[in-house]
Amino acid sequence: MKHLQFILIACLWLSVSSLVAQKSKSAKVSHPKITTEAQARFDYYYFEAQRLKLLEQPDAQLDALRMCMEIDSTNAAVQFDLGTLYVHLNRVAEGRQLLKNAVETEPTNWWYRIQYISVLATSEQYETAIEQTEELRRIFPKRDEVYTALSSLYRQAGEFDKAIDALNQLEVYTGVNQYLSLEKFELYSLLNKEKKAIDEIRRLAQKYPQEIRYRILLADVYLDKKQAKKAFEIYQQVLKEDPNNPFVYVSLSNYYKLQKEPAKAMDAIYSALKNPKLPAETKMDILAQYVDQLLADSKKIDETEELFQMLIEMYPLNEMPHAYYAHFLMNQKRPDEALDELESVININPKNVGAWKTTLQILGEREDTVGILSLTERALEELPEVPDFYFYRSMAYYQQGDLDKALEVNQLAVQNLSNSVSGLVLSNFYGQVGDIYHQQGNEEKSFENYEKALELNPHNIYVMNNYAYFLSEKDMDLRKAERLSAKTVEAEPNNSTYLDTYAWIFFKQGNYMLARIYIDRAVENMKADEVSDVVYEHSGDIHAALGNNEKALEMWQKALELKEDKAELQEKIDNLKMRK
Repeated sequence: MKHLQFILIACLWLSVSSLVAQKSKSAKVSHPKITTEAQARFDYYYFEAQRLKLLEQPDAQLDALRMCMEIDSTNAAVQFDLGTLYVHLNRVAEGRQLLKNAVETEPTNWWYRIQYISVLATSEQYETAIEQTEELRRIFPKRDEVYTALSSLYRQAGEFDKAIDALNQLEVYTGVNQYLSLEKFELYSLLNKEKKAIDEIRRLAQKYPQEIRYRILLADVYLDKKQAKKAFEIYQQVLKEDPNNPFVYVSLSNYYKLQKEPAKAMDAIYSALKNPKLPAETKMDILAQYVDQLLADSKKIDETEELFQMLIEMYPLNEMPHAYYAHFLMNQKRPDEALDELESVININPKNVGAWKTTLQILGEREDTVGILSLTERALEELPEVPDFYFYRSMAYYQQGDLDKALEVNQLAVQNLSNSVSGLVLSNFYGQVGDIYHQQGNEEKSFENYEKALELNPHNIYVMNNYAYFLSEKDMDLRKAERLSAKTVEAEPNNSTYLDTYAWIFFKQGNYMLARIYIDRAVENMKADEVSDVVYEHSGDIHAALGNNEKALEMWQKALELKEDKAELQEKIDNLKMRK
């Protein structure tokens, strides 16, 4: 259990600090030693400071409070307000001293001392904070907050026994309750006093015998402390008394997991999820933990599907059951039905990025460019800051052959995302712009955008490869092309595409021996789904330049089998055969 109590109290103290000035003003802001004229000036600047505070103008408020201090530096209200403002402005040491002055001026003012203690704790001056809180307890012995604050301070100082003593003193006034029992349980656990830790929860369960949740909590504690037999006995008692209690099934699942009985653990989870008494939020948390196990149990696929359908029927406007059912349907290779559930998620929560992306993934696998364009139009209206939507939309237009639209989408992405995403992401969009301009025959614009892409991400090897290859194709700046291509091969030495580019640049430079080394590696590293007529043709060209005619013909023949436009390559083959 996270220790939030002191933080929450500190926040409460800060939230009520705006009330302090009001309390101070109603108590007394004048000082008997100053003149009537000085008092009038003091009142003007003090109330001006309050006005400026409401307007959230801290610099002007600071000036007004300083004027008050010049008139009467002993006024507790001004000391407090100025100290609080200094802390807010991160001038903590000055603020802390002024708050101390305010406390010394009015020792019985609850709010002044509370704020001072809060600042001391934030500064990790626990010893002084504890002294101040002990003094506060002496003045206000029956205020609960004193004891919870004191316990928290002792805990933060590592004095767990004293933290427990403070809670025990509070318990005298409040009686046994869940908050105190859980706090003391955790503190005893930190002290490795397991028996006393368990006793705290046992006392809670005995104090409220009708509260079954406390007995389940006690059993959970036994389970955590490796006393599984005692835990199981309590779980069974609870089931006899309240067989429909959903929380005991959740706990039983943990018990069976520890006992290495996964089938029984899953049965318990099914029982919990089907129980209408279990809150929806808890069910969704359980699903998040167990969804993969539910999907992996092939013997219970039908039961799992019924479970998801039941949850959707119970919570039709909760996006999570639809999302988990979509995950189930995709796992079962039923994408059409998964799309329906994902559409439900999007309709319930249009800001669910994951649902949009998963839908796009399914449409992308189908190469459904019409569906992608329709979906991304809607997605970008809701979430224009998500790069993936621009990417899918651009690729859909590209696949449809509409280069102008694809270019427009990428340029829009650069415009809309330039202030919200990393340079790595923008680099990819500039790279795509460069590719499209190349397709359109505008090399100047293409190379300009490649340069921008590499400025943003000097390690973008995809852009480096394309830039290097297109430079070589135009016989432009082959030295630069070689440098760029070398970096891609260094990054991915077995990538056949990058090896082919590197070899082709050497070929263009007339360095046929190096070209052959890298083109042979490119051919060797081609995977079955990467076989390329370009790589085979380049290999043939390079081997032909070296006089390896048989090898050249072999490579060209392989390229010919893959190539759509065969005329030019066939001519090269025929010419080489005639020269033999």
